[in-house]
Amino acid sequence: MIAGVSLIQRVYERAKGAKRADAIFVATDDQRIADHVTSFGGKVVQPKGDFQSGTDRIAAALDLLGEEFDQVVNVQGDEPLIDVDSIDRLIGEAETDMATLASPLESEDERQSRDIVKVVTALDGTALYFSRAPLAGAARHIGLYRYQTRVLRALASLDPSPLERAESLEQLRALQNGFKIRVLQTRKPHLGVDRPEDVVRVEKELAKHG
Repeated sequence: MIAGVSLIQRVYERAKGAKRADAIFVATDDQRIADHVTSFGGKVVQPKGDFQSGTDRIAAALDLLGEEFDQVVNVQGDEPLIDVDSIDRLIGEAETDMATLASPLESEDERQSRDIVKVVTALDGTALYFSRAPLAGAARHIGLYRYQTRVLRALASLDPSPLERAESLEQLRALQNGFKIRVLQTRKPHLGVDRPEDVVRVEKELAKHG
């Protein structure tokens, strides 16, 4: 719970504010989450299986929907302050294989933290590498991905790559297999909930904005 509302409901309600999104679903294998999402009027899809990553789960969920979308956005369930304009910006990057977000690192603690994923980019804004370790010239990666549907299905058909396994970062499967990831920069607050103490930080940010 975050200021009286569950984390997943906060993420879902934020995602609903995206103007370019045609449909919003929670993909989960946990019946408790499914029941809770249904209780506040959300839509749920429950793919079965043991998935290596969120990318694999979303690809399986897409197969159950019976609808075809040209793009799919993965809004991770630990981002209660995700900026809806950023979702729309990513959807607007329709020509690239994938797109994601990054913001400046704000402290040396963030640069050193393994809970915070870092990304470095080429001069044209495409991702060169993601890591949990400190990287020179890195920004803070924000857990939001936009895939072309064909790319999502292709990634789900591939085995986890060596770098993906080494770093426990699913986006490295895309890079190691030659897909391009556009990294859009933002300064909007994206306070993910990775640890219990992060709840307090998010509640303070929510209080600032009423």
